[in-house]
This record gives sequence, C-alpha cells and structure tokens, in this order.
Amino acid sequence: MHFRLKHIIPVFMAIAAMLTIGCSRPDEKEEGKLIKVPLRISVASPDEQTLQPGSKAGSQMAPENLNPIKSLAVFQYDGEGNLRNEIYRDETGSYDENLFYHDYTQGGTSPGELSVTLDLALRTGSTTICLIANMPKEECDRIRRSCRYLYNFQDFQTEVPYENMKELSETDLGEGHLTTSYMSGYYQGNIQSGETLSVTLGRLISNFNIGIIVSDEHSWTYQQPQEIKLQLENIPMQTFVFPPRVSDYEGLDIPRGTFREEPMQVSSTEYTRCYYYVAAFAALTEDDACRLRISTTINGQNREATVLLGNDEPGTPDRSYNVWRNSNYTFNLRLVPKGNKKSQYKARPGEIIVPL
Repeated sequence: MHFRLKHIIPVFMAIAAMLTIGCSRPDEKEEGKLIKVPLRISVASPDEQTLQPGSKAGSQMAPENLNPIKSLAVFQYDGEGNLRNEIYRDETGSYDENLFYHDYTQGGTSPGELSVTLDLALRTGSTTICLIANMPKEECDRIRRSCRYLYNFQDFQTEVPYENMKELSETDLGEGHLTTSYMSGYYQGNIQSGETLSVTLGRLISNFNIGIIVSDEHSWTYQQPQEIKLQLENIPMQTFVFPPRVSDYEGLDIPRGTFREEPMQVSSTEYTRCYYYVAAFAALTEDDACRLRISTTINGQNREATVLLGNDEPGTPDRSYNVWRNSNYTFNLRLVPKGNKKSQYKARPGEIIVPL
C-alpha cells in the first residue's frame, strides 16, 4: 500500500496544479480589456520589378488617383480568430457605423489622404487587425457579414474594378485601367496599453509597363511593321484581400478575362509604351500566366506572336509567372523578323526578343 501511495500522491498533486493554472491567470486584469489604441496607417511605395531599371510608363494613373486612402474599413479578430464587434462601438457602448467604415474624401470633394491615424477601441491580448482601403462600403459590408472568422477573411476574394468592365461582356475587362485602387494591410500581435500600432497598406494590383521597339538590325522580308495590335489575355478577374501564400492557389479556379485589343504605332528609333493594371496572382503552371498577344499585317500576311509575362524573363530556369501585388513591372520587347533562328538575335540587356 505504501508503494502505491508513493506514486499516486504526486499524481493528485499534478492534477491539482493543472486545475489551479486553468482557473487563474496572472494577467487576468489586462487580458481582454477594452482600451483605446492609436493606429497609424500609411501607403507603401510599389516594388519595382523591371528588366531594365529606370524605364517608366509614359501615362500611368496619376498618383493623386492611385495612392491616397479614400476610404478605410477596419476588422479586428481575437486570438481565436473571431471577429470582434467592440471596435464598432462608441464610448457609450452604442454601435457607430462610422467606426467601421471611414470616408476621407469629405463626400467626394477631397482626393483622400496619404496617411491617417485612428483611435480604435481594441481588446488587449493576441489580435489581428485587417484594413481595406478604397473599396465600396457595400463590398466591405459583405466581407463583414461573410467573414466572421479570420480564416474566412484570409480566403476572401474580391472582384477587381477594371475600367469599363461592367459595360462589356462577362470576360471582357475593358482597356486594363483602373479608376480606383484597392489596398489592404494588417497588424498581427499583442495589444497592450500605452502603445501605438502601425500598418502599411499595399495595392492589390500591379502595373504592367510594356515597351515595344522594332529591330532594324535584320532584314524584314517586305517592310517593318509600323502598326501592331496588343491584347493582354488570361487576366485574373478576382484577387485575395489578405496577402495570400502560393499554396492558397492550389486547386483554385480563378475567373479569367481578356483586355480589349488596342492598336499601337511602333518604330525602330524608340520604345512605344503602354500600360495595364493587373490583379496579383500566383501562376502554378505556364497555363496560368498572363499572355500578351501581338499581331500585325505585313504585305497582306497576318503575323502573330504571344509573350508570357511574369516575375522572370524567358530562359530563366524554373521560370516564375507569378505577379506580386503592389509592384511595377517593366517589359521591353524587341520585334524581329520571324523565320530565322531565334539564336541569331542577341537581346540587349533587359529586352525580350519577339519573332514576328
């Protein structure tokens, strides 16, 4: 009997210790307390992803239209991933719609702000604060209703507001421009009294700056092309609001569309440039890549070429066709006469050779 008690008594003591730990918290007074926390919000500069540094698009969207924070929706999730509603209540405890969705355009009379500071009512402890800028309130309301848990928010995809998209067919995305730029950012960590939080917003889209020049170093059979047509295909129509992982795209069927075909005058003396805005995405295979179709007519013959666009230039081992959010991509294409071996053409630094 003595042998058994020697082993049983420590077991009871261990159980009692665990019960004591489970029923008491040293920081019980601080954990879960509702406090006011200043939140500073700014906009990140786009990352430059270019084959030829220094090239800039000739007519990008003006910064005053692309960069400012025009509106801001705020979501807080606790350490267990539950959406908290205290953030939308004022000091009296009443629900205040303005604490969820903030307008910085003064009803459309101001272009917005490049940085803002909010005083938010947040629960102390582990949290994730998610921010969405420049998205219509109706879409933010839909997110709030459908994303009761953090994993819902992380999986949420929104439609990209390509210009003139609604006026065209279901898969025709207009000219590839935007009238507004959605942005998002988040803070993940512990909330404590007396601290100020900072969040940097990044665009959900990226800019394709495409320059085209005609090679005059090789003989064209009839004449050099002077006018071509461009069409960007296989464009994602939706994108994640929360920064995704590449694995989030596995088995995901993203709706795709095509920008309207556009004519372009080209020459052999300088680059002619155009630009598109494209939703960020991960291309798991070559079939997922954005495709630029170039076509022209020379002496009554139709010529056509397709260029795959993405992070890496052609010839890169295990080439990546991903398009990262909040990035500026510059692609410089040199058109050469088709028919000769491609190895005969030597690309200048930062150029992609396109036989046509």
